[in-house]
Amino acid sequence: MIVFPAFSQHIESNAGGRTVGMANSSVVLTDFWSIYNNQAGLGFVQQLSAGVFHHSGYIKEQNIQGVGIAVPTKTGTIAATYNYYGYTNYNEQQAGLAFGRTFTEYFAAGIKLNFLHSQIAGEYGSSNAVTFEVGILSQPIENLFIGAHVYNPSYSEMGTEKIPVIYKAGISYLFSGTTLLAIETEKEPEQSAIFKAGIDYQLIELVSLQAGISTNPTNYSFGAGFHYSGFNIYVGFIKHQALGFTPSFSVSYGF
Repeated sequence: MIVFPAFSQHIESNAGGRTVGMANSSVVLTDFWSIYNNQAGLGFVQQLSAGVFHHSGYIKEQNIQGVGIAVPTKTGTIAATYNYYGYTNYNEQQAGLAFGRTFTEYFAAGIKLNFLHSQIAGEYGSSNAVTFEVGILSQPIENLFIGAHVYNPSYSEMGTEKIPVIYKAGISYLFSGTTLLAIETEKEPEQSAIFKAGIDYQLIELVSLQAGISTNPTNYSFGAGFHYSGFNIYVGFIKHQALGFTPSFSVSYGF
């Protein structure tokens, strides 16, 4: 029998194969997948963009799928997302509406409203909740980004179950225009902090490589990105020391 908590920590998971390849060091990334990872990054999305992702769990019942679209406007970028975790007998769904913008050349902020639904087969039925998340990004000097993000700062609950409250903060620096180093910490109340570090290296114009490490537990990650004619395709893998590899895939397109 497979047992899941009444509301897991998967539905608000980081998104995108690039993110996974960098050990989920995502709070300072400004790519399309900031629609999930840190909505402040939406301020740097300049094209109408859409994408899909799939994260494989250690068993198929733990898979996560998601989609999103980002629409730049004169005042900022609007985005919508939907993701699904689980299987027929137990699943969690989240639909979100987000907005992010740059306020100056050096500062951006974003916010996202999430509508959550949890379904358990049989007599347990379903539950619903609403929560939100907020993020900021600062670029104090060229090539250096500092970011912070919090998921569920309102401490919303799903019925009688707590929805995770997750704080993230990080810093990144772009070396020589080709190598991005990102360092991040993630913390939940009453839980040990998770430390992450990831690298994104632009090998050639069409190909990038990712690698990373995270703690609690110790996981290693790697991945690759392929970029052509508006498409950004990423494949990422995380290796758990006891449970093995889990792959992730994402594709986004800028119109």
